[in-house]
Amino acid sequence: MGPVLELSHDWHRARALQRAGKGKPPPLVAAGLDVEFHPGIGRRAKVGGMAIVFGAFPPSLGDLVTFARARLFLQPEQARALDPVLRTRILALWSWLPGPRLDCYLELDRATDEAHAWLLAPDGAREVPLDREDPELDSWFLEGLVVAGPTSWGGEAGLAKLSERLGDRPLLVAARMADRLDRRSRDPRGTLELAHLAWPRLSERDETGWADLADQVHPWAAVQLGRLALRLGLTRAARVLLMRADHVDAPPIAWFDLGQACEALDDLPAALSAFVHYVGVRGSDPDGWRRLLICRLRQGDLQVADEALRRWREAGGKEDDLAERLIAQIMASRMRLHERAAIAGWLCSRIEGAMAEACPAAKLVDTCCAGLPDARAEALRNAWTAAQPAIREDAARLGEGEPAVIDARADALARTALLALPLLARPHPAEEAPGADELAGNAQRALSLWCEHRLKLGLRWLAVPGWLRGLADAARY
Repeated sequence: MGPVLELSHDWHRARALQRAGKGKPPPLVAAGLDVEFHPGIGRRAKVGGMAIVFGAFPPSLGDLVTFARARLFLQPEQARALDPVLRTRILALWSWLPGPRLDCYLELDRATDEAHAWLLAPDGAREVPLDREDPELDSWFLEGLVVAGPTSWGGEAGLAKLSERLGDRPLLVAARMADRLDRRSRDPRGTLELAHLAWPRLSERDETGWADLADQVHPWAAVQLGRLALRLGLTRAARVLLMRADHVDAPPIAWFDLGQACEALDDLPAALSAFVHYVGVRGSDPDGWRRLLICRLRQGDLQVADEALRRWREAGGKEDDLAERLIAQIMASRMRLHERAAIAGWLCSRIEGAMAEACPAAKLVDTCCAGLPDARAEALRNAWTAAQPAIREDAARLGEGEPAVIDARADALARTALLALPLLARPHPAEEAPGADELAGNAQRALSLWCEHRLKLGLRWLAVPGWLRGLADAARY
């Protein structure tokens, strides 16, 4: 006997269209069917209503049948909302199986308690016997449960019960890792202990063992291992594992983490691509736009960076928070010189108020001196003391204003120059031991970007100011 709802029906066609597209089909859809008989025509199905079932997904085919017989395990208030579905004679369920990209379609006849199931594919269907277990089909259901996401797991307790019932299967262990990474992100070693249930040889010291798993485990599990590796400081392994996000419906945070790993490894094109993917899914997260903005600036995409800065502000980004993060990142990161110039000149000029409050130039000098050896700290202090009168003179020449305005302009010039100099960070590996002329010229480019935005001047000093050369000498000391 075939299904009451014919396989050529629009509902089935709609599901097939969802499978053909890039969008993720709802994991579980329910419909209520009534059967009507018409003389001369025969049986006809009448659809009483349809609904997407949130927060539940069966881990096996047998559980799907139990789920249908238990009226979807809904609470009374939820059941009342689905009365058009649940008060019909037949309950129909579509369960999306992401691995084989099929729907398992079930019809439960409440009058006879008979259940029938079919696997639906765009090219046809086949009935699935319910009187015997099918391990492969059950593994597809478990995969669908895990990939459907946390709302279907039942939280930590639900995952623990599933593990107790089904054992420490790699996908279940990965789901427990994902849950723990979200709840206890500051305890990666505890999550590593959990990972050892499925992968006992993983170590904090050896990245090779992690990277080797990338092609051996399910892509979704690889993504969770990559998230953990990143938090353990295993950046190269994290990138290899997180790259599997492109092969599965990975959670958005995986793309953010992939961007972080690629950025840390100086792979800016890959980092940019990952952050673009992330903000495409989570456009309301200012952190995603902030990381994308920094990548744009480091690559020299200054015109496109305007759009990222605008979207960051629209997402609720706070300038004081950006200023603090920016200072920490610029001072400690091994960036190329032109990247420092772009960030210091372009971005600092656009959030100048927050930068001035978070980091006056004198405070920046004090911070640098505290982190430098005594000889370098003394050289920087001497250069800073000698530079201040000349910086103010240049600030006055750039435009008129009250003394307070000129002082603020001088502070901004000094801060921009100091941030463009690698005072605390080690040089980029491709730019070992830059000379004072190179450092000063780069800082001058940062000052030109600042002047271009703040003063609407496309200023290019004909010669590097003496005060800037003095600070560059101290940075090279």
